[in-house]
Amino acid sequence: MIDSLVAFTNELSRYIIPVLLVGIPFYGLAVKKVKVYESFVEGAKDGFTIAVRIIPYLVAILVAIGMFRASGALDILLTLLSPILNAVGFPPENLPLALMRPLSGSGSLGLLTDLIKQHGPDSLISKIGATMFGSTETTFYVLAVYFGSVGIRRSRHALAAGLIADFVGIISAVYICRLLFGISPISAETIKNNDLVNIQELDSTILIDLKYSTTDNFMNMDMYGDLETCYLRKNPAEMLLRANEYLKETNPELNLLIYDGLRPRSIQRKLWNALDEIDETERTQYVADPEKGSIHNYGAAVDLTLAHENGSPLDMGTKYDYFGELAFPVLEDSLLSIGVLTKAQIENRKILRSVMTKAGFSTISSEWWHFNAYSYQDIQSKYNIIE
Repeated sequence: MIDSLVAFTNELSRYIIPVLLVGIPFYGLAVKKVKVYESFVEGAKDGFTIAVRIIPYLVAILVAIGMFRASGALDILLTLLSPILNAVGFPPENLPLALMRPLSGSGSLGLLTDLIKQHGPDSLISKIGATMFGSTETTFYVLAVYFGSVGIRRSRHALAAGLIADFVGIISAVYICRLLFGISPISAETIKNNDLVNIQELDSTILIDLKYSTTDNFMNMDMYGDLETCYLRKNPAEMLLRANEYLKETNPELNLLIYDGLRPRSIQRKLWNALDEIDETERTQYVADPEKGSIHNYGAAVDLTLAHENGSPLDMGTKYDYFGELAFPVLEDSLLSIGVLTKAQIENRKILRSVMTKAGFSTISSEWWHFNAYSYQDIQSKYNIIE
């Protein structure tokens, strides 16, 4: 039902603006017999006169907004309210937009643009922000600029009515978007039918930072959207727990820090297409062809590093998903000999490889962070791919 409604509204939204652009002038000409062009020109002349009168009010409110943002008060407020917002299902990332929207259209548009750049246009946070932007009004801006420009002194219930409408629009945007778009990318049925487990539910000492659920990746985009949980098949997950036990025996001050686990094939296609400027033969060194599938797509591979107790990763010589020979485990000795990797960096890699291979994982030649629970041949007979 919800999927059908989403598909219908997506299709309908394509035609709303073109219909309005054509329909309104046509209605004016054909039905009301209005000289549309002449009316438009006359309105533009009046609009210029009004614009001159509202400039002082406009400048005043923009300066006030700039001072508010630059003061850091917004960041402090967000930090204080985040626990409460999370508890009631309101994404803290959307709070600055909710607060800015009644004050300034340009300011709130800037915040919305930042949300889309940071989280991606298909993320739930961006969808909530866009819906919030479209269903609310710049109430204080309207009262200060337009009421002030024509000398209205008694606004009566305009402020209260406007703010109540904004509040309803903000709350509705959050919960309606959650209803329509907040469905987990991996359904409960998929988790159950494919024997998938949440790593942090098994061992909370294993740290999680899914890089493709942030913008801190080679694409600078949030590819996973609302997928923020690391899943693996049950057997690979148990192997990972053993690796963590081995690490605690030898280096109790260190933690495993996971960058990626199960990666649905739909995400694999996005990664593959993002590198379309690279020849396909060379591309397969860094990203598996989605038609063939990656062991990540089966929930039996994990990308990870080592981290201190405070969560900061150890120096491995490159960032995660570095495309180049510096990341190749097979070249470490030669890279050390020419001075581009240090002994400490290689030792950190060896600690990681030691505990992972002891637990039964295998490495690959081009990525120090990647470990497979099974070979590609074994995985095909053991599991089905997760779409």
